[in-house]
Amino acid sequence: MNPQIAPTQRVASPAGTELPSAVRRFQHPLVSTNGLLIDQAVALAGCFADAPAAAYAANYAALVGPHLRHVVEHLDALLVGLKLGEVDYDRRPRDTALEHHPALAVQRLRVLRHALDGLTPPQLALPLTVHGQTGMAGEWGFASASSVGRELAFMASHTVHHFALLRAHCVQLGLPVPEDFGKAPATVAHARRPHPHPVQLS
Repeated sequence: MNPQIAPTQRVASPAGTELPSAVRRFQHPLVSTNGLLIDQAVALAGCFADAPAAAYAANYAALVGPHLRHVVEHLDALLVGLKLGEVDYDRRPRDTALEHHPALAVQRLRVLRHALDGLTPPQLALPLTVHGQTGMAGEWGFASASSVGRELAFMASHTVHHFALLRAHCVQLGLPVPEDFGKAPATVAHARRPHPHPVQLS
């Protein structure tokens, strides 16, 4: 098995719920970016969901599943929080089934992708209160003012961070990944920008 994790692979939403392409053209860039990251997560989980080898199942549970579960639960917390006007990423269910069953991760990610596609640009300006735990052992609680857009920016950065950690595992397992998988957008843009050669003094 040598699947490719496509950088812009499109994933079908639940039957009959795919948004028209005309709607997607008006998505906010933060929505589009998070959607493409979800697509990469679906492609990665799909590599394991379609693999019959027991070794791949073990590698998923040990190396990949915990990261994807973490990403899924953060996205879910944000999208649920949008309806409440507040979000708490620390009150996650920590569902270990997502760590052991890649097909379940694919299913959850597709549902999240569809929900994300429904966000409109005006919604990104809506206020959100972020709750959480801080201190060295979660001994203090906090609440901080934010917005939907700001949390989507955090979500993209958070997902890329976990992809960066996953990249080495994917290479170790022989899974080809896109060149830019797990790299921050600004890092990719900088690398693609032409850089003049320094002047050599004789």
